[in-house]
Amino acid sequence: MDKIAVIQIDSELGNTPATLAKIDARISEIQDPSVRMAVFCEYGTGGYCTDQFKIAKPVPGEVTSQLESIARKHNIWISGGTSELAQGMIANTSVMISPSKGLVASYRKIHPFGDERNRLLMGGEPVVVETELGKVGMTICFDFMFPELTRVLALRGAEIILNSTFWFADNFSEKFGFEPMTILALARTRAVENSVYVAMACRTGEEDAPWGGKVRGMGHSSIVAPSGKPLAQAGIGEMTITGEIDHEFRDFWVSQTNYLASRRPEIYQEICKFNT
Repeated sequence: MDKIAVIQIDSELGNTPATLAKIDARISEIQDPSVRMAVFCEYGTGGYCTDQFKIAKPVPGEVTSQLESIARKHNIWISGGTSELAQGMIANTSVMISPSKGLVASYRKIHPFGDERNRLLMGGEPVVVETELGKVGMTICFDFMFPELTRVLALRGAEIILNSTFWFADNFSEKFGFEPMTILALARTRAVENSVYVAMACRTGEEDAPWGGKVRGMGHSSIVAPSGKPLAQAGIGEMTITGEIDHEFRDFWVSQTNYLASRRPEIYQEICKFNT
C-alpha cells in the first residue's frame, strides 16, 4: 500500500542550496519504497522571515529544476513551498514534482495572512493534481482556516489534501493558547468534514520576526485519515513521519458516512446571497 511522508525541517534561512540539500538528505533516509510522496513546509526552500527577493526564483526555474533532480534520484513525488518571483512580485507558492514528468503543478496561496495582502502576489485558483497516490489538493498555511477552499478541493475530486505551513508560536500567540493541539484539531477537522486524507507539513526551528522577537515553528506535522484519526504526528524537532493512503478504507468510510452527499447546497446558495 502506498504511503505519504511529511518531512519536518528547519529551513536554512535565506540559503536555498543548503535547504535543498537537507530535503535531499531527509528523503534519502526514508528507505521505504512504499513511500511515494514527500511533503515539506511553507517557504520550505529558504525560510519565511527573510528577504524573499534575494532568494525567489521563477516557477518553473532553478529551484524547481533541483527539486526535479531530487525527485528523479529517489523516484518519489515531492511537494512543498518555495518563494516564487512572478510579475516583479513574490508569490508564496507550493509546487508538485513528479519523479518522471518533473513539475506538474504549482499553487499560489489564496488567503493572505496579516500584511501578506499588501506585499504578495496572491493566488486565485484552487489546484487539484492527479498523482500516483490519487487526486491531491494543495493548500498553504492560513488557507486551512477557511473551510470553503478545502471543500472546493474535495468537490473537485481531491482524495488527499496537503497543507504546507509555518504555523508559528510567539509570545503573543502562546499567551492565548494557539498551540500544537490547535493545529492538529484543524487537520483532523478538515479531514473528517471532507472525507479526505490530510498531510500537514509544518516548519520547525526559530526565525527572527520582522516585528521583533522570535517566531518558533510549532512542528507537530501530522497525517490524518478521512475519519479524522491521526495516523502519524511529529514532535518539535526535525523528523519524518509516514502514513498509509488506503483508498479502499476511504471508499468504505464515504459509503458509511455520506458527509458530502448530505450537504444542502440549495439552502447554502440562498444563505450566501445575504453573506457576501
